[in-house]
Amino acid sequence: GRNAERHPDLVHRIWEEGHEIGNHTFTHPNLAAVSPRRAELELNATQRVIEAEIGRSTVLFRPPYNADAEPASAEEVTPILRAAQLGYVTVGESLDPEDWQLTAEDSAASKEERSGRDIATSVLEQVHALRGNAVLLHDGGGNRSRTVEALRILIPQLKREGYRFVTVSALAGLTRDQVMPVLAPRDRALRGVDRATFESAFLVESFLYWAFLTAIALGAARVLWVTTLALVAASRPHPLPEAPELSVSVLIAAYNEGKVIARTLRAVLESDVAPAEVIIVDDGSTDATAEEVARAAAGDPRVRLLLQVNAGKAAAMNRALADASCDVLVCLDADTVIAADAIGRLVRHFGDPEVGAVAGNVKVGNQVNLWTRWQSIEYIVSQNLDRRAHSLLNSIPVVPGAIGAWRRHAVVAAGAYLSDTLAEDMDLTWRLRRAGWRIANESRALGYTEVPDTLWALFKQRFRWTYGTLQCLWKHRDALGRYGWFGWVALPSLWLFQIAYQVLSPLVDLQVVLTLTRVGAAYLSGAIVTREWQPLPQAVEACAGIVTLFVFFFLLELGGAIVAYRLDRERGRDLLWLFWQRFVYRQVMYAVALQSIGRAVAGRRASWGKLERRGSARAAAA
Repeated sequence: GRNAERHPDLVHRIWEEGHEIGNHTFTHPNLAAVSPRRAELELNATQRVIEAEIGRSTVLFRPPYNADAEPASAEEVTPILRAAQLGYVTVGESLDPEDWQLTAEDSAASKEERSGRDIATSVLEQVHALRGNAVLLHDGGGNRSRTVEALRILIPQLKREGYRFVTVSALAGLTRDQVMPVLAPRDRALRGVDRATFESAFLVESFLYWAFLTAIALGAARVLWVTTLALVAASRPHPLPEAPELSVSVLIAAYNEGKVIARTLRAVLESDVAPAEVIIVDDGSTDATAEEVARAAAGDPRVRLLLQVNAGKAAAMNRALADASCDVLVCLDADTVIAADAIGRLVRHFGDPEVGAVAGNVKVGNQVNLWTRWQSIEYIVSQNLDRRAHSLLNSIPVVPGAIGAWRRHAVVAAGAYLSDTLAEDMDLTWRLRRAGWRIANESRALGYTEVPDTLWALFKQRFRWTYGTLQCLWKHRDALGRYGWFGWVALPSLWLFQIAYQVLSPLVDLQVVLTLTRVGAAYLSGAIVTREWQPLPQAVEACAGIVTLFVFFFLLELGGAIVAYRLDRERGRDLLWLFWQRFVYRQVMYAVALQSIGRAVAGRRASWGKLERRGSARAAAA
């Protein structure tokens, strides 16, 4: 029954070509080992499948296991009695070559493979011994190519010996309509419901299977594509023009950042390349942010603190921009602790007059638990590796707000920061790219940021990022197919991998779980309950295929991760957490994506939100 549900086309073909169909239960249990209610359910479910597909029922029944031969025990009689009580006629078999048994012991007690000819020979020997006239062969439970091979030998040979092949009804002196009657009017009314039910189940199963394959293919393509581009980008020399004497303004927007702002400011003031000015906008903080800035500045004339009523990050950055006077703007989050050489490495790129912005390399500065370690892996393997790859095509999707540098007049010409999305840094990056500027990447300009260390804080932050990305994609939808690689590669890949792939990816895990569940169920019902043949080989074969693809994809991801870690010169032992990231962290990201898409489709806006700081970020040197 289960296979009839999965392959309705075969059920139609069997009937249309003049054959008859019997009931062999839905999941192939030993009916003597299950409850009467389960036995009835098994038979009724299969009957419903047949009725839904061809509009006829069947009275023919063949029980699983030995009960279809001459019953030799009470256990073997039980299935026949249960079927008879439901109106079935049991069809026995007397010639059984055990074609499902693909190996046999030779005279030396060693295993050897059985061929199709071996199966055919077994049938012919039993026929010649006058054992009977009903041959049992299998089309399920494993690879049955040898059974097909045996048929090509058996049918011509038996015909040459004068045998005729007939249906069960003909052998019993009945008609086809008697053993497979047309549905009664009452049952015909239910046929549509049954058919819709089984077709829905079939479509769901088929969808899960193809979604699994699609997600694996997309994921593999992405890993190969990004890793290859990143390696090419890393292998190419990047000679920079002699950097002119450019003045640097450091801009920081702060809202209730009293726990972290002093450390951030000290790192800026101790940089190898001293900024001409550091402008911090206190965006209506209710904590000691202003006092901490004053304490850390210690009277340094380069530091200016601007106070304003809370208006959001975009407004705060625009306030700082309006007050800035330098050629290059290095923009940092209030919790980012930069490396001493970070500003110098960023500024060097502006010797190229085509560069409008430079993305720095964001690192996790507070690896204090599993959530933060998994985020560290994501930053290195996904975000940083992506920027390396996209830098080759001038299609970097975002200059991170944690650490990035901008050409001042390019930002002003593009309209500065806008508050119509939750991803103001991404939006500004895209507007500069559309204006013709090149967006560069500086992987050696390190900034250590404090990431969420709890599940709920992580969920809120990533929801904002994902929702903001959706807003940017919709806002800049007219850029698809324009502006070089940016419109032809970067934007489509965001739609494909950040949105569509995130929807499909949970189905990969779901398919693996369902497959393993089927194997477990087959083992428990077969190896433990009946201790006889069950659909276990078929379930294991299907599981092997699914798990093989899953393992292949993970190994591919691991290879890309190793490349990313080597390019960033990070400790490879952190990748021990990569495997577990897939089973916990990824599911959180899937939930974030689904909620973001749901809210966007519903037309509901989202707020910026605020991450509670703990002051735990540290630079590597510290």
